[in-house]
Amino acid sequence: MKCDMKMMIKATLSLGVVIVATYVTFPSVRVWIITSSPFLFFLLCPLIMLFMMKSMQSCNKEQKTEEKQADKTIT
Repeated sequence: MKCDMKMMIKATLSLGVVIVATYVTFPSVRVWIITSSPFLFFLLCPLIMLFMMKSMQSCNKEQKTEEKQADKTIT
């Protein structure tokens, strides 16, 4: 998973769609949605960074497993 501008825009738009859908669907919590939305957008960058780090670790584990299997086949 790359964390580039394109990914950030997709995540921001996705969060915006979720916020708008929640705002329309649940009128009783509109005040909470309006007050928490800026905070959620502020947390978007660190959250994407965490997801990116997790995906890099899992990719790294798969790569090491493949290398170990290749080593066993060679010997």
